[in-house]
Amino acid sequence: MIPRHITKILETSLRNFPVVLLVGARQVGKSTLVKAIASSSWPARYVTFDDRTVLDAALTDPDGFIGGLHGPVIIDEVQRAPDVLRAIKLVVDHNRRPGMFLLTGSANVLTLAAVSESLAGRVAVHELHPFSLAELNKKCVPSVMDTLFSAGSSSEIITSLELVPPAIREDPVKKFIISGGYPVPALMKDPAARRTWFESYRKTYIERDLRDIANIANLPDFNRLLTILALRTGQVLNVSGLARTVGLPTTSVRRYFNLLVQTYQAFLVRPYLANPGKRLVRSSKVYAGDTGQACCYGATDTWQTLEQQGRAGFMVETWVANELRKLLPLMKGHTDLYFWRERTGYEVDFILERGGEVIGLEVKLGTGIPSRTLKSFKRLRESFGDRCRFCVLLHGGKEAVAVGERTLALSFRTFFW
Repeated sequence: MIPRHITKILETSLRNFPVVLLVGARQVGKSTLVKAIASSSWPARYVTFDDRTVLDAALTDPDGFIGGLHGPVIIDEVQRAPDVLRAIKLVVDHNRRPGMFLLTGSANVLTLAAVSESLAGRVAVHELHPFSLAELNKKCVPSVMDTLFSAGSSSEIITSLELVPPAIREDPVKKFIISGGYPVPALMKDPAARRTWFESYRKTYIERDLRDIANIANLPDFNRLLTILALRTGQVLNVSGLARTVGLPTTSVRRYFNLLVQTYQAFLVRPYLANPGKRLVRSSKVYAGDTGQACCYGATDTWQTLEQQGRAGFMVETWVANELRKLLPLMKGHTDLYFWRERTGYEVDFILERGGEVIGLEVKLGTGIPSRTLKSFKRLRESFGDRCRFCVLLHGGKEAVAVGERTLALSFRTFFW
């Protein structure tokens, strides 16, 4: 088993909360992880609602099912029997002993209307994503983001970095973008086998997972929406445009897209605005939940094909967005992710905000520093003043360079390795 960075966080939550919920897309490794956590110090029983007999028992009599489970227990794929959460609430309210239940779900069960309030105040919720670059290479959690919020200058950051050893010269990023982070295809060497896996995943996802949580009237149109998402990842979400492309009412596309987010097939990055309330209503950027999946659904097996399609830049940005999303919960301080764009045309791909301070991140596949990027960084600093700690260009080269007192260029490997 490849170690997952979130393991220690889950173990800490089990020592402090009666219920811990681990959510994430199907096949990201939730079952493998929770089984590994069960040990002599936390001897939990494992049950899964993928087992039809177990599921039928939970659906028929959720109170009796939960009442018959003694000691710590792991319940896998809990979204398939959501009324079990109500039964768990009754047990927890009677005895709030930490570490009673470790639940997993392939859909964000807390967004389902029937159970949205069942475990409020009683549960710690964590997300498991596909492998990060650091996890796949069995590295520790990268610390660069924390350093950016504590260092005083670009030179101080460069000095603190653990640069990629000279022996590791092959760039793993392009390969990782094509294969993605889902554990099974990420370890496959045969592109045809990887493509077969992703197509089987799509079939299972549409025919099983969506059937469990929603009534989709037109599966072919939903299938096409998955492909369009893969082709438009990294772009501003335009629901009306998607509706015209797919040939569906806007209300249906909005509902379908919400299901994609709810099942971790896509996610949004909202714009950073001075008024926090407006961040919720302005257009957001949409990203596929895994670059390997997006490449497959976009008929891409090689980096050369991705470049020929003109999608390389968007896919690199999608990969960075996913890596940031995986790392943010592991940081020392709560950090939010946004993007920044002015009507004048200046923009920065990502904004990290912590305690009112911000870090600007621009993503470029090449190794040069475009003048347009420097102008956008300058405008960002003018807009945020002292709140802007650093501006960072993330690039596909190998070097880490201080461009100015508060501006630097870091390679993808340096930042995420």
